[in-house]
Amino acid sequence: MNQEGGALGLTGTLYKGNFFTGITASAGGSAVQAHNMYGTDNFSMMTTGIANKTGYNFEFANGHFIIQPSLLLGYTFAKTFDYTNAAGVKMHSNPLNVIQIIPSVKFIGNTNNGWQPYAGVDMIWNIMGRTSTVANESALPNLSVDPYVQYGVGLQKTWKDNFSAYGQVMLRNGGRTGVVLNAGFNWKIGKDLKKSSSKTNNKKLSRS
Repeated sequence: MNQEGGALGLTGTLYKGNFFTGITASAGGSAVQAHNMYGTDNFSMMTTGIANKTGYNFEFANGHFIIQPSLLLGYTFAKTFDYTNAAGVKMHSNPLNVIQIIPSVKFIGNTNNGWQPYAGVDMIWNIMGRTSTVANESALPNLSVDPYVQYGVGLQKTWKDNFSAYGQVMLRNGGRTGVVLNAGFNWKIGKDLKKSSSKTNNKKLSRS
């Protein structure tokens, strides 16, 4: 299966001392090619959702080491549009509703030059609803994936207050297994009301 697409969203974050909470809303679409014994199925998907991440930074060694527990709660609506498969059968799927629960803990180091190595552990629950198709009028079994653990290491850095980047590798065990590689770049639009010191900037990055 090949899936190509994109997503667009907005995030707002609030800070109070070492406490933080952020809300993200996004929407996206993708085109999918699914190869099977009858040929290739071509269809499109739409997803939209909202998520909240809340956590706290426990600082040690004058802020050079941080333990960050957090909880992410998310909801996603996914819809596969009607299509005719390679066998000539017209397919219709009901929307899928997904709830995600991720308690996490991250161990973060703050170096003097702004680099932040970190290690993290996540416990992930994906709770999915039921769906049906014209090819099978009965509801499919609950599609929930057994909880799984994700753990790994990463590195992040910020530049000039508004730019940050990260890269990480995570291993999965349990209901899902495998290796996940992620890299990202963030551009924060706007300015803080107060000019932050470089040490404060490091703390803000650790909360994201």
